[in-house]
Amino acid sequence: MKNVFKILGIVGVLCLISCNNERSLQQYFVDHQNDNAFIAVDIPSSLLDKDEVELTQEEKETLESIKKVNFLALKLNDDLKVKYEEESEAINTILSNEKYETLMRMGSNGTKAVIKFLGDDEEIDEVIVFAKNDEKGLALVRVLGNNMKPEKIAKLVKSVEKMDLSAFKQIADNFD
Repeated sequence: MKNVFKILGIVGVLCLISCNNERSLQQYFVDHQNDNAFIAVDIPSSLLDKDEVELTQEEKETLESIKKVNFLALKLNDDLKVKYEEESEAINTILSNEKYETLMRMGSNGTKAVIKFLGDDEEIDEVIVFAKNDEKGLALVRVLGNNMKPEKIAKLVKSVEKMDLSAFKQIADNFD
């Protein structure tokens, strides 16, 4: 009987040690999907009309590596200033985890943005863009894919003006 308690005790301690209390980015998106203060959109890659646009074969392959885009935004107004600060801090805390590699930081006209990724230099599984503006609000974009190549993603971004991004434009118009 003592051995059973020892085994249960060891299993219990191992479970406690293995539990990670850090909040994941995925959990953050799930937690805010139904929050009325946020604009939340999940966009499957099938909404991007790849066949109607003139893309190179390499660009099409890169686009095919993207499975889904999650978009979450908080439009700032006087009632949401405290929430904006709290949510900005929460996102920064999540993204400060060492598993997220910083790809780029940028800023312009009061907007600060950081682009991070999960994966390695050869194959990216997730790209995260976090942008905030102390007058307009914040936006968090999560691009999910399988084995996305960094150099190919960069080329695709350069050719993005060829694509019909009306779904994204409608979302952006909600911020003006």
